[in-house]
Amino acid sequence: MTDPADPRRSMALLIGTSTYESEKLSPLPAVDNNLDALAAALRDSRTWGLAQDRCLVLRNVREPGDILLELLRVAREPLDTLLVYFAGHGLIDPTANELVLATTRTTATEPRLTGLHYPTVRSVLRNRRARRLLVVLDCCFSGRAVDVMADPSSVVVGQLPIEGTYILASTDAVTPGKATGEDQYTAFTGGLLQVIGGGVPGGRPFLTPGDLFHHTRDLMVGRGWPQPTQCHEDTIRELPLMRNLWKTAGRWLAGRGSSGATAPLHVPDRTGGVDASDLVVGARIGVSAIRPRYGPGSHDSLAALGAAIAREDPRWRPGMELIRDVMTAMRREYGDGAATAAIVTEDLLSGVHAAVAAGTPWQEVTGRVQEQAEAVLHWLGDPARDGEPGAVEDLGRAVATALGALPEAALVMSAIAHLGPGRVEITSGAAAELSMVSGLALDTAVLVPNAAARPVTFYEPYVLVAPEGAVPVEELQRIGWREPAPLLIIAPRVDSFTVSALYRLFARTIAVVRPTDPAVDWPALCARAGDALLPGHPLARASAALITPASTTITALPGTAPSGTGHVLVHAGPPGASGHAGAVRALTVARAAARSGVRPGGGATLYRAGRALGSEDRQHRTGRAARMGGGRDAEPRLAVDGGLLRTALAAPLRQLVRNAGQDPDAMTALLDAALADLALGFECEVGTVTDLCAAGVLDPVATLRGVVENATAAVSRYVAAL
Repeated sequence: MTDPADPRRSMALLIGTSTYESEKLSPLPAVDNNLDALAAALRDSRTWGLAQDRCLVLRNVREPGDILLELLRVAREPLDTLLVYFAGHGLIDPTANELVLATTRTTATEPRLTGLHYPTVRSVLRNRRARRLLVVLDCCFSGRAVDVMADPSSVVVGQLPIEGTYILASTDAVTPGKATGEDQYTAFTGGLLQVIGGGVPGGRPFLTPGDLFHHTRDLMVGRGWPQPTQCHEDTIRELPLMRNLWKTAGRWLAGRGSSGATAPLHVPDRTGGVDASDLVVGARIGVSAIRPRYGPGSHDSLAALGAAIAREDPRWRPGMELIRDVMTAMRREYGDGAATAAIVTEDLLSGVHAAVAAGTPWQEVTGRVQEQAEAVLHWLGDPARDGEPGAVEDLGRAVATALGALPEAALVMSAIAHLGPGRVEITSGAAAELSMVSGLALDTAVLVPNAAARPVTFYEPYVLVAPEGAVPVEELQRIGWREPAPLLIIAPRVDSFTVSALYRLFARTIAVVRPTDPAVDWPALCARAGDALLPGHPLARASAALITPASTTITALPGTAPSGTGHVLVHAGPPGASGHAGAVRALTVARAAARSGVRPGGGATLYRAGRALGSEDRQHRTGRAARMGGGRDAEPRLAVDGGLLRTALAAPLRQLVRNAGQDPDAMTALLDAALADLALGFECEVGTVTDLCAAGVLDPVATLRGVVENATAAVSRYVAAL
């Protein structure tokens, strides 16, 4: 789940309660500020850029049912990502030990009857149509002192086991946090807003939920405040959610000025007082463990770097860890490109260090590198494409280029061939295999129970389709005796005798719904259920069913998912095993290729991107020298600065050629003679220049951009050590 959260197909619902009718619940004026500031941050085009009507605010709602109706509405939207935020008092129902979110009418004595029962919220969100769900909770317990906030994570983490879900909660289960009337924001949301508004120094282009958690936690700990907690499933923790303003705004580098003074926004120094020269030497030592085996094959460059870090002198470890950070970010976001980014980063850092050591002001060096990076990114193209995803064949070639002939990669590509990369999920499993998970949504009226006015969730229910209302009571009774479970009947009508006869056998949980669409396809519904459990009758076992007053949503019916619905599960061994990790990487590479397209790999596209800067560099240097009066030191200093990124982008190709036993200068000369033919490049397997597109050597554009972005971001770590 590493493709970015698309703001055009995403939504945020911000809920907050600052005033209460009950005198036992103190007002929380900071919550109003939370809602205003967070809505502004999410709508800001520099961060996520949600449209006004896709970032909704519910403020001081009295009736819990009104919030539920809005949750139901957004849960039924076919979204890419849904963010749900709540701030206010959180209460614990003493009879069931379950979380209740307070509305304005909630009382401390009867929270379950007057508040928003969290299990109901969970039921609604569990069956949402959005691919990814982010839940952010900043709430308090009624048993705490006035103005003391506490987090219900001990309850929430166990209450929301939803696939593709990330939960970020304000504190741990026992530690209270402060939210006095003098604060502009609650402590937790205030820290979160600072991370969003200030960005992360030296970080990736996009902030992930994991980034928000870790850096908010750093701020909370640094101020002596309680630590937030997190819970996540699948890979959503690494979802590229919003842009990193630190990188895009460049305010920190610009804010230091010629005097070296820090910018107004305080960011912890992550270098720990490391000398800039030691940082560069450490980076060089770390990359030296990667260079000799760089090229096709299954060599794990991250593992090689980890082994080198363990045996090296501690003096060099900060530089080596900087390289590891870059590689980890690449592996996490794009599935591969880690070794390529490491080589580019080390070469760029060495060039920047040499230029600064020769007397060039660091502002001039870093400013020129930033200009070069922006030009290269423009040349590569924007990965946010509005067109159709890349062809499956191209995705497979990109995966093969990145990972070689992994059996898990072949399994992932066969899953992608069914429904596309966006509907494939990696899960655990003893055997490597695929399985389909289908979804079914119907507009329905609830016949039983008669008074069902709130959502009802069934887990692992039996689902019976009865087009004529005829229910095989005796056969169902035998099934109910063997394994009691909820029973959902889809039928135009069912008599009360039938319901009474089955009630006690099916876990006292039966619902009957009637499709309201007059054109409902009953034969298709029967086919979806099949008759494997009860020959002659459409009966199936589903994963879950959500029944609301107006609709019924069923997940994981055994029938084949129609086009455009459901998803494919890739069972690839236990998490942490090599097979599971390989499958995750293969899917990540494929998604990067699908959303951004592909270019020739093998370092060829990066090399050409650097060469494309040549004429611009010469014009830039000539103009700058003239403006500076043509001084003798102006041209050499600008010449060093102008070629830094171009040289770094050529380093991966040259290393591949060197490792293949060829002359890098001779090979790059051949490419320079045919710069207009973008498909030409060095093919390691045959050791010569060839058409890489025809050879199937392809890299996702997103990965190539990631190499440039992560390498240039690492320069800020170097500058911090000056």
